Amino acid sequence: MKVALLASVAALSVLSTSVAYAADESDPPLPRFRPWQQVWQCNDIRVTVTARDPFSIEYDLGGTIWGGGHFTVIKGALYFNERPCLPLQPVGYY
Repeated sequence: MKVALLASVAALSVLSTSVAYAADESDPPLPRFRPWQQVWQCNDIRVTVTARDPFSIEYDLGGTIWGGGHFTVIKGALYFNERPCLPLQPVGYY
């Protein structure tokens, strides 16, 4: 009888601790996803990077690339063949 009583008291104490923790936790909700777009000019190549949903990113390359090209992002800046690209203001996005 003592063992059953101790087990029930232990179970209730764990349950009340977890409920108190959940009630005290006041983390703000995650922010909603907002579509975004970046446009870069890299010599005669225009690169448009678009995120329409939180699970995919689209890349659109406009212009002519002869002999291939190498794009790199370093600390948020885009480079084309190791030369920095110029960020442009996208039209229609804020």
